[in-house]
Amino acid sequence: MRKSQFLKHLQELNEDELREELSALFEQVSEVKVYYAMELGSEKERKKLYDKAKKEIDAKYKTKSFRRPRRPRIQKVNQILAEMKRKSIFSHEMADLYLYDVETAIAFMRKYGFYSAVLSNHIVKTFHLACRIIQDQILQESYRERSRDILLSILYYPTIHMELEPIHDQTFRS
Repeated sequence: MRKSQFLKHLQELNEDELREELSALFEQVSEVKVYYAMELGSEKERKKLYDKAKKEIDAKYKTKSFRRPRRPRIQKVNQILAEMKRKSIFSHEMADLYLYDVETAIAFMRKYGFYSAVLSNHIVKTFHLACRIIQDQILQESYRERSRDILLSILYYPTIHMELEPIHDQTFRS
């Protein structure tokens, strides 16, 4: 069905029929529930969804062995981030989630002494996404300290640090 056909159908319905239609959608389509939970839900409900996503991200970086750490599941992390971006209503919440992912990835690298080009590229890309949102929404003051901490924690990996520093400087220039 095309959008024009759908709009024509909606115009033919009266107010009570529209309410019934929305009720049916809410009950049958889980994406509609999620959308309205994000749109009309309280900050507490949205926080719950983001906390769940953060736990899922943590799980993708967990490993059992210090000697031979399991590679982090970057593709799965990207899927989680993409899903949350589709559900997200407020972009500042996505900036927080992106920075959380960067912090978790760096902590994994430092704890296990693990380095890979895939993980490095993921950190740079995710940090850049977060900084773009921060700059677009003028949230520099809210995230300045956290971003500075990320730069300090990545000093042990100079190649990544050299890529993150110009992004940071451009976003947080005073």
